[in-house]
Amino acid sequence: MAYFRDLHEWLDFLDSRGFLRRISRPINKDTEMHPLVRFQFRGLQEPDRKGWFFDNVVDVTGRKYDIPVALAVMAPNRLVYALGMGVNSAAEISAKWAHAQTRTIPPRTLSAGPCQELIYEGQSLRDAGGAGMLPVPISTPGFDSAPFLSSGHWVTKDPETGEHNFGTYRGQIKSPTRIGLFAFAYQDVSVHWNKAHALGKPLEAAIVIGCTPNLSYCSTSRVQREYDVAGGIAGEPVEVVRCKTVDLLVPAHGEIVIEGIIPTDELEPEGPFGEFTGYMAHREPDKFMNVTCITRKRNAIYQAFFSQFPPSESSVLRGVGQEGRFYKLLTVDHGMKGILDVALPESAGGHGVCVVRMDKSAGTDPMAALRVLADLPRSAPKILIAVDDDINAWDADSVNWAMSYRIQPHRDVEIRDILASTGLDFSLVPPESRGEYTAVKASAILIDATRKWNYPPTSLPERAYMEKAQSLWRELELPPLQLKSPWFGYNLGSWSEEDAADAARAVRGEHYRTGELRAQQRVRLEKTDKG
Repeated sequence: MAYFRDLHEWLDFLDSRGFLRRISRPINKDTEMHPLVRFQFRGLQEPDRKGWFFDNVVDVTGRKYDIPVALAVMAPNRLVYALGMGVNSAAEISAKWAHAQTRTIPPRTLSAGPCQELIYEGQSLRDAGGAGMLPVPISTPGFDSAPFLSSGHWVTKDPETGEHNFGTYRGQIKSPTRIGLFAFAYQDVSVHWNKAHALGKPLEAAIVIGCTPNLSYCSTSRVQREYDVAGGIAGEPVEVVRCKTVDLLVPAHGEIVIEGIIPTDELEPEGPFGEFTGYMAHREPDKFMNVTCITRKRNAIYQAFFSQFPPSESSVLRGVGQEGRFYKLLTVDHGMKGILDVALPESAGGHGVCVVRMDKSAGTDPMAALRVLADLPRSAPKILIAVDDDINAWDADSVNWAMSYRIQPHRDVEIRDILASTGLDFSLVPPESRGEYTAVKASAILIDATRKWNYPPTSLPERAYMEKAQSLWRELELPPLQLKSPWFGYNLGSWSEEDAADAARAVRGEHYRTGELRAQQRVRLEKTDKG
């Protein structure tokens, strides 16, 4: 089937699959919305999390908005993310990412698009309240300094090459016509800003709010040429249209576009804001944009990512997107065989911990795979773990089991220097010294938690017995199960024919025969002199 045309089609699809909660009672965007949705990330299992749609939105002053809010609709869980990638299971995501990055499709430029059905510029922008017309929620009420754009896809253009970037950065609402911008120095928008600064020119920008999943996924995954890769995901070109007041191309079917100019001759304090690491990011000088125009659909939907403390929607977005990028790096770029999964657990923000699941029989050295990822500039996880194919890379219990009984630290652990990836990691420097993080040594630990030789079987009943028990469980109408791997026993190579014969006799009730055999194998001990 054709890919989703816009956010409306995506939400209708989620609704039809039972992945959307619609809330029609009045909800305060400043004090109630995020706390309400937070409970599903603190109190529900990952598969039970859904997207939310609020069509009766008010603010702390009692103002009612004519624009509904869609929250956590891009990646409340991995299955929703998979559906947004155009596949039917989480297991297919990494392969689809690799496909999209190697078979990109350039965008198609239109003369006009639905994102410009309503245009607010000059006096009409001021009369409409500028950014104040948008129902921007407060993400961390009680700590955030303002409403922030959490799903603002910032479009800028490299002043030297003209290449567009479509990246997600937070945006503090500072006035009806001024929005703060936080981005690290190595991120593309900052690279563009620095080039414009060197030329003595401001930087044009546009913020896209509300689009199809392929665009959101590319925007948060650090791939290059996001429009092209998004086309690869969809299997068709992303349709773009030129902005009204800046020379930039934006998705024609986006919900809302905020256009403006980012000065390059001054900065101003931005923050604090609750970040994906689970801590508040402090206030510090950064960029800002002066709004020149806002365009939108007549029936626009404001869409926000759900971030802050992990797990969250942003940890799924960040982690799954990086998993796809890392998987392609190892399997396509480096040609490594036997790489089955790359997992960035959402409990670690989809960033700090990386587990590579592999089949060592294909010949790839586990440490070689981990070193490739540790060498990534500014995006290397700091805890890298290689596990065997029988380990669930996304299950901490399964990984901890491998870490406990398949490694010896003196032999299987390596520590390497890396480039610090974020000043939001307060283990690098104290919060008050966060601006100095790039000058501080950062390191990664590489752990080969694969088996180095054959092991005995796992100490669980064989699969046939567990499957029979599973049927009995259902027959007794016991609570639904969410099985963790491994949930049945299997042979890991160190198991003799005699061991297997003993086990077979046991389930036939012939264990006395085994006892007789063992009696025949008694070993007489010599008497020892106790004097």
